[in-house]
Amino acid sequence: MVVNSLDIKGTVIALKASYIIVEIRNNQLFSSANREINSSKIIRLTCTKRNRLSYKGYSIIVGDTVSVEEIDWVQRKGVINSVEHRKNYLKRPSVANFTDLFVVTSFQNPLIDIKQLSRFLIKAEESSTQVSIILTKHDLVTNSIVDEHIHKFLSWGYNTFPVSIITGYGISKLLDKLRLLKLSVLCGPSGVGKSSLINYLVPGMSIPVGELSKKLKRGKHTTRHVELFSLDEESLIADTPGFNNPDFNIDPYSLGKLFPEIRSQLYNKNCKFRNCLHLDEPGCIISRDWERYDHYRNCVKEMINCHH
Repeated sequence: MVVNSLDIKGTVIALKASYIIVEIRNNQLFSSANREINSSKIIRLTCTKRNRLSYKGYSIIVGDTVSVEEIDWVQRKGVINSVEHRKNYLKRPSVANFTDLFVVTSFQNPLIDIKQLSRFLIKAEESSTQVSIILTKHDLVTNSIVDEHIHKFLSWGYNTFPVSIITGYGISKLLDKLRLLKLSVLCGPSGVGKSSLINYLVPGMSIPVGELSKKLKRGKHTTRHVELFSLDEESLIADTPGFNNPDFNIDPYSLGKLFPEIRSQLYNKNCKFRNCLHLDEPGCIISRDWERYDHYRNCVKEMINCHH
């Protein structure tokens, strides 16, 4: 049964070959003609898109809000006729309209790389959304190491969620947080346990997980594409491909805005010059007494070289 439904909105949850998987929530449906599916609170449609969207240069990525028409509720098929304006957008991994970003890393196997984590956080900050840290494999370290890292990252400006899918430690607290959010994105290096964590949070998903490369002590890429999974009727979570070297090309004069340690110091006051790099300029009010300051200096120099 095909129904010419206009303005039925849904969320793109995955791109599969030439098809687009769209999830539609039951709260905006259905007419009496569709009573046979009223028992389903979430409907997933396999969709194509109108050719004119491609002609006009509209791309569709996971997280987009789209309008679907010519819906066949029995075959679960439809045609996308429009894409709404994105509230935000992350290029790598490609995902849109998220509310929070969680940078995932592990205490052990692979061992946490502080510099790499810092680069992921800078990249995440470009999205201008709320950023937090998830530390997996809590069961492999002592409580003192856990506390040390929580305090370290709090001094950086980030809330941290230590978890273990082996013991279940921290899972309830993380779930409580995720269920308050419409769309959360998990990103981070390969092998730190993103897919394993989602398998634990959303039973029955069976996302492929990889083993650690013994030679490189790094994770192997198992997630190939971004995909969204439902935590409940209101909350989605994104699994994303892992990668080990976040790159960015940022105006060096804007880099300070991506460090919470600098933002907090500039909250009620300003440097003498508007284009201050917060290095060694006279009149700079930024303290040098914080852990990531040397990393900040190195990033500024890296960005200056990128722009020359």
